[in-house]
Amino acid sequence: MNKKMVTIIAALAMCTAMAGCTESDTASSSKAETTTTTTTAAAESTAPAESTADESTADESTADSTSTNAGTTDYDVDGDFRAFEQLKEKYADGYLVTLEGQMSNSGTKYTICVKDGKAYESSTIQGMKSYYVYPGDGKKYNVSEATTTYSVNGADENDWKDSDILFGAALDFDHAYVDASTNVVHEYYKLDSAVAGAEGQIVYGFDGATYDLQQIVLLPEGADESSAVYFTVDSIGEADDSLLAVPDLSAYTKE
Repeated sequence: MNKKMVTIIAALAMCTAMAGCTESDTASSSKAETTTTTTTAAAESTAPAESTADESTADESTADSTSTNAGTTDYDVDGDFRAFEQLKEKYADGYLVTLEGQMSNSGTKYTICVKDGKAYESSTIQGMKSYYVYPGDGKKYNVSEATTTYSVNGADENDWKDSDILFGAALDFDHAYVDASTNVVHEYYKLDSAVAGAEGQIVYGFDGATYDLQQIVLLPEGADESSAVYFTVDSIGEADDSLLAVPDLSAYTKE
């Protein structure tokens, strides 16, 4: 399996890249292997079908939204406006997003915070939390609350970008699809192979009335519905600087 693809899946899906997250890593690694299983069907060829198949997941995301997705959208799939570009501009100075996995990683909670070349990323699986931090001091801190252990590794100035999956992994716009039954706008972007280590697509699902981000779907090349990685967006807002500081490790044991 491509090492960088595992890294980008970890950035949205699991905390498997963390050397210090022993128990949590074991569960995450197993899930990561499952979600990156490829099939003979290309992601691009199945894109319309996968957008339709996302309906049940998109409906789940609306439960957490103030909008009910009622009515119609004025979104023009052939126009110049892109909801993703609007979102990217809004959070250009940093963001904090909380996600919940669906399907293969159902119930897993994720938090990602990115700002000024610093990054924080956590995953909570069955109540066990693990996280890592790039605080900008040339190090990566890997922490497991489940085992109260941590490790510290060197990090170059660009390593934090692996966590910027929300914006950093998207390249050119490919196409858009509007699900008329849920009023959700799905925008498809090419996945940056320089970040991911492989080709594919990342899909952003927006409320058609407000253009609030509701869902993210990661489609590695060759993936079908069963091996794509789905996330609903619980919340998104400004970055929290406290998450980007060197963590207090006084109660943890170094590995």
